[in-house]
Amino acid sequence: MTAETIMATLRTDRTSSSLRAGFRSPLNLVATGWAMTSALVGIFVICEVLAGIWPTALLSHGWISLFATEPDNIAKTSVEGVFGSAVAAWIAALLFVPVYNRMAER
Repeated sequence: MTAETIMATLRTDRTSSSLRAGFRSPLNLVATGWAMTSALVGIFVICEVLAGIWPTALLSHGWISLFATEPDNIAKTSVEGVFGSAVAAWIAALLFVPVYNRMAER
């Protein structure tokens, strides 16, 4: 591979139009909902693991208490937390996607 070939692949004028087109396309509600669900459930699971390893970590306990009501019962906390995170993610997606798509039109 020559330096000219490498530089040709790194040129920004080739990709700038495709990047701009990507920013103009509307967000998909279902894809955003699943992405937010995986992020919030993932954060909840990480906080649960962290709370088990480091019981004095206040941030992880605070995040867990956002979505679960019984911190003493690990099974109920896990089910409530995953379900609560998923519901919160879909509510956020239902609010976020239409507003973003409306604002992106401008």
